[in-house]
Amino acid sequence: MLKDYRVHLNLASHPLRNRKLFYLSFMGLGIIFLLLAFISTSFFVSYRNKSSAIEASIHDLERSLQEVKRNEKQYTSRAENMIKDYKEMVDEVNSIIYRKSFSWADFLTSLEKSLPDSSYIISLAPTFTEDLNMKVRFKVVSRGLDDLLKLINNLEALKFKQIKVLNEVTNEQGLLLSEVTVSYERII
Repeated sequence: MLKDYRVHLNLASHPLRNRKLFYLSFMGLGIIFLLLAFISTSFFVSYRNKSSAIEASIHDLERSLQEVKRNEKQYTSRAENMIKDYKEMVDEVNSIIYRKSFSWADFLTSLEKSLPDSSYIISLAPTFTEDLNMKVRFKVVSRGLDDLLKLINNLEALKFKQIKVLNEVTNEQGLLLSEVTVSYERII
């Protein structure tokens, strides 16, 4: 026996009913499409406006940054010019302040500590250098070469620098007259 496997399509018997189904389907899809198009367009417009606002603010920030860089260059060059203009005056004022605040008591106490008991200073000539140290030239009378060496060792121990004996002369009483230069750095 043969079975009947035919498909029965009834398109012609109720065509209006089939058309309504298709119209309803297409309308539903059309409404969904229009709804999605509206939502996506509104998102697009909203983000485009935000993007434009962000680009405008970035442009303003870049302009402000360039202006700040220009101002920085101007202020830097003005500061460098002021440094050049007033460097001498500032150095002179600093030198005066340094000299006025120099502790002569500390210096003379250190110099006195360095002298052996039998030695004494007969002249002292201090001069301030550009690096705000003090060069001191003095004449010292001592009993002999041993006292002079002891003075030099004591000066080195008390942090005097650049110690030089310029000349030595023995006077009529047999005492040694020496001219010495040292550099003294004030400890702040």
